[in-house]
Amino acid sequence: MIDNESNELLLPVEGFGVSLEDSSKEEKKNRKGLLNWFKLRKRDGASILTSSEGDKSSLTKSTAPSTPIGESVNFPAEPRISNSLAGENVSADLFSIGHGEFPSGSIHGEETLSASGKTMDHVDLLREQLKILSGEVAFNTSALKRLTEEAERSPKNEKIQMEMKKKTDEIKGKQQQIASLEREIAHATLGTQGKVDTLEHSPSYHELLEQLNEKSLELEVKAADNRVIQDQLNEKITECMELHAEVTHLKEQLSQALEAKDLVSNSMIQNNRVNHEVEHLVDQDVPREISSEPQQKQQSVEINELKQKVSELMEIKAQLEDRNQKLLEESTYAKGLASAAGVELKALSEEVTKLMNQNEKLATELSSLRSPTPAPRRFNNGPRGARRESMSRREPASRRDTNASHEREKALEALLMEKEQKEAELQRKVEESKQKEAFLESELANMWVLVAKLKKSQGYDHEDLEAKHDGS
Repeated sequence: MIDNESNELLLPVEGFGVSLEDSSKEEKKNRKGLLNWFKLRKRDGASILTSSEGDKSSLTKSTAPSTPIGESVNFPAEPRISNSLAGENVSADLFSIGHGEFPSGSIHGEETLSASGKTMDHVDLLREQLKILSGEVAFNTSALKRLTEEAERSPKNEKIQMEMKKKTDEIKGKQQQIASLEREIAHATLGTQGKVDTLEHSPSYHELLEQLNEKSLELEVKAADNRVIQDQLNEKITECMELHAEVTHLKEQLSQALEAKDLVSNSMIQNNRVNHEVEHLVDQDVPREISSEPQQKQQSVEINELKQKVSELMEIKAQLEDRNQKLLEESTYAKGLASAAGVELKALSEEVTKLMNQNEKLATELSSLRSPTPAPRRFNNGPRGARRESMSRREPASRRDTNASHEREKALEALLMEKEQKEAELQRKVEESKQKEAFLESELANMWVLVAKLKKSQGYDHEDLEAKHDGS
């Protein structure tokens, strides 16, 4: 009956964010639950040592289970050999500890202790679930705060609103589960008061609890490290996405520039062709007598159309010249940025060399202080009393010298550490400036390539037009 209740209580906890098909996550959760269960048992056991004999609630909380943990804690997971062996060992140890703790008494007392132990196992399971739900509520609350901040930055994002609604619903459901678990814990605690009188703790039980606490701390440290690594990975992913977007933007700009170049070349060819035709028509000897009036009208219409085309092509040419001027201005700006970055890099390199020289000087001074030259021994042929007096006089002076040297050594070490920190910071700045310089150089090279292509295409177009004009 207790196993069925614990299974039913564990089902809603595992339904939030944890996949039942993922065996590794489920195993970690089972281990964490067992560790937290032992932490609660340790706190309950410590409370009974400090409480008075009349406090029956603390005695019931610290009662050891008379049944194995494998029977009372039934996690809904697939059977594994490692988990089953660990559960059997821990259950056997606790079973032996529980039999060693109970005093020899009547059959009625043993039945009372076994019933109270089962009830306390159930209460411990409820407390473990309550703790897990509280942690999930805190996690969802922090996620909801983060989503509200994102919603303030982008209020029109419907996805964030849906996630906020989902988080609030999850928090409400978990709070309802917490309230029901608290009611069940209160009911079970009130039902088990006054059933157990004495309980003694075994040294092996304390050792086991200490080991479990150490393992739980290690797991928490590893979880924190994993969270930090996950945050770093997310930052790198965002940086990669930004770089990808920038690359696509540059590709679009390049394609636009190539299209503009083609348009300029076509417009110049058409313009030159039209001008050539107009000049040919103007220079051509007009016959004095026109054969027919329709032919004259057709020629006037063609001349008007050619004039309109010429005006349109001139406008397109002006637009393309403006665009070319803008590209040249951007290239000059990029060149100025590259020169400024080079000057800054040179200044930073000089400062780094200065700091390296200072670091070497401080290192030599520190090494000289760490290896002091031994003082020469003085031999005195006088009596022993005179030598002892001279030695006793020299001892305070030598102690003062050693203390002064130690203090100076500490001061130099502090200065050396400060210099190393400054050097690391400057090195980081140098790396950043190098990256900026490389980026600007690549941008400048791309711009010069585009300008060269445009100039080359314009030169070829002029040559073609001149050749056609000469041929005509």
